[in-house]
Amino acid sequence: MDATNEWHWEGNIIDAVIDYLVERDWIIVKIADTYTKERGEDIRAVKDGQWLIIEAKGYPSRLYRDPRPRGEKKRTNPATQAPKWYSHAIFTAMCLQHRNSDATVAVALPDMSRYRTMHAETAASFTKLNVTMLFVDEYGYVDRLGPL
Repeated sequence: MDATNEWHWEGNIIDAVIDYLVERDWIIVKIADTYTKERGEDIRAVKDGQWLIIEAKGYPSRLYRDPRPRGEKKRTNPATQAPKWYSHAIFTAMCLQHRNSDATVAVALPDMSRYRTMHAETAASFTKLNVTMLFVDEYGYVDRLGPL
C-alpha cells in the first residue's frame, strides 16, 4: 500500500472538490498533477466571471509516498505533522489572495478532527482574510465554510 491509496491523500481531496464544483456549474480551468507533486495552484475555476483558486492539502500519512521507502511507516506521527501542513495551506492561501485580489481563494482539507480543531482556532482569521474552507470527508462530501 502507498499513501496515494488513502482517502485523505491530496489528489483524492482535489478530485472530490472538482466534483463538487462541477456539480455547481463551475468550469475547471486548471488542475495540478498532485501525483507528480506539481507546484502552483491546485485548482483554478471560473463561474459567471468569478475566479476561484483552491489550495488543497491531504492529511499526513503513516506511510511514505516516495519511491525508495514506499510502504514503510513514517517515524513522525501524522497528528504532529498536521499543524505544519495546515499552516502551509494558510500561508499559500494568503499568497494566492495577495496575487489574485479579484478571485475567491479557498483551502481544501480532509475532514479530520485535527484539522477541524485548528480551523476552529483560526476561523475568525479566515473570515477576515475572505478565505473559504472546504472540508472533504472520506465519501467525497464537501462541507463549505465561507463564500464561493
